[in-house]
Amino acid sequence: MHFVTKRRAALVATLFVALGITACGKKDAEPADTATVTVPPVSSPLRVTDIQLGNGVGSDKRIVEPTSTFGTRDTIYVSVTTDGAASDARLTATWMYGDQGVSEADEMLTSSGGVNVSEFHISKETPWPTGSYRVDVKLDGQTVGTREFRIQ
Repeated sequence: MHFVTKRRAALVATLFVALGITACGKKDAEPADTATVTVPPVSSPLRVTDIQLGNGVGSDKRIVEPTSTFGTRDTIYVSVTTDGAASDARLTATWMYGDQGVSEADEMLTSSGGVNVSEFHISKETPWPTGSYRVDVKLDGQTVGTREFRIQ
């Protein structure tokens, strides 16, 4: 019976040592924070980065061959590149001949960020009068660029 008591005492001592080591380890360790913090990507506000004129656009809405001189029967295209994020931003192209408005078109842009390309164009069944023209590009009513061109 004495043997059982010594064996039991050794077993109890081993158990206390094991519990003591485990308890000591928990006291020293900080609790693990399992919460995940989601940081949304930083997007800059929408801005116009490029405006180009030409006789045609590709499938990506970019001008194929930039030019500022057109013929009297040409369709005139303007390609406007924007970058950044916006919700319902109004991009407007106003075509002018001298101080006279020729045409105006707009497009609503919604973007979570990145590059977007918009295209506007004008054409006329009869020949354009020769002279100096321009297209004013506005973003939410603020002029962000002007491109002058000639029809000859």
